[in-house]
Amino acid sequence: MGYHHDLIEHAIDLWQLNVPDKPRQADLRRAVSAAYYSLFHLLTTEAALNWRHERQRHDFARMFDHGRMRSASESRKTLEEPIGVVAKSFLKLQEARHKADYDNSKVWSRTEVWEMIAVAQDAMAFWSDIREKEIAQDYLLDLFVLKRKI
Repeated sequence: MGYHHDLIEHAIDLWQLNVPDKPRQADLRRAVSAAYYSLFHLLTTEAALNWRHERQRHDFARMFDHGRMRSASESRKTLEEPIGVVAKSFLKLQEARHKADYDNSKVWSRTEVWEMIAVAQDAMAFWSDIREKEIAQDYLLDLFVLKRKI
């Protein structure tokens, strides 16, 4: 199992803490962040697998920029399933992570957090169906390359 699987499991573990008592906001916020990073690392790892030199793949995956990935996802969010679902999910999770990490006025419910976990899980399932297709490979390239025309 890859790191992205560990992260989605970690999100679920955090979501389940303090049940049936009232969960702590810190746990719920970290769960949202872990859900986002599960999809982020899935995509960057998938892109790195295309890199020829295996020993450089980790360094390659670390070169991805969150803003660039947002732009690439914006340009695909209206496309048909499943690539459009992956792109919309990335955007939704990134926005949620920003709120979870930086907006202390936002109070997260367990239901809202579970929805973010489900978004990540669904996107990863869609990705597994298309990962070898040209449209998916084009998306991976656009997540990395600046101002590539699609």
